[in-house]
Amino acid sequence: MSCGKVAGASILGVTLAFSGAQAAPFLSRHARPATPAAPVAGSLANGSASGSDCVFDVSVLPVLGGTVARLLPGTNGDVVGALLDNGAELVMPPGLAALARGLKPGAKLSVRGLWSASEHLIRAFALAGTPPLCAIPVPEMVTAAPPVSAQGIIERLLHDGDGAVNGALLKDGTVLRVPAAGVKSSDLTPGRTVYASGAGYRTSWGLLVRVDILGPSRAQATRVSDEPLIPPGAAAGSPAYDELRP
Repeated sequence: MSCGKVAGASILGVTLAFSGAQAAPFLSRHARPATPAAPVAGSLANGSASGSDCVFDVSVLPVLGGTVARLLPGTNGDVVGALLDNGAELVMPPGLAALARGLKPGAKLSVRGLWSASEHLIRAFALAGTPPLCAIPVPEMVTAAPPVSAQGIIERLLHDGDGAVNGALLKDGTVLRVPAAGVKSSDLTPGRTVYASGAGYRTSWGLLVRVDILGPSRAQATRVSDEPLIPPGAAAGSPAYDELRP
């Protein structure tokens, strides 16, 4: 089913296709091409919310995407994003990647979402299609993970769906997910060597570290966790465990 004439533009290699009258309110104020884009004729999949599980009508959002260069794990080790071969970072809500069949490096990925030119960032809300596919909203469940550590040179910073820095990609492919308390650290600078330790997983997409300790080296690393330190006390199950002390 066709939507008729559309306007198309390519911003930093990220393909956008949208209905001109509908898309403007949803595009980032930074997403302005250097020169006006020429209108082109074409057709899009309807993308109507009818028949889909999407709570909101995502058909008004532009279609963005590209070829997957590498997949990015979140704090649970599942895929929550991707780096595209056009240089963009794509962030997905939990569970959306599982709906994309054949999602792997080299695969084409098209989503309905928003584009931030300043951060080279795509925030995906649904997989493009007829109908579009949306993930069922679920709370993030941070599971227990074994201790891991990593050291290497930061290749680029990573972000959440709001554009805030929440980690980094090392040149060896390791993904660091850093809590809010640590994201302002000067150690999170592309090109710098960084040491990180915490809990994590060895996934099919590389090592993931949920960072608790961060620094330029192991000897200089400091605690950056948002979690409060557990005060010393009696061991759980011991007679003194249930005693309240000032």
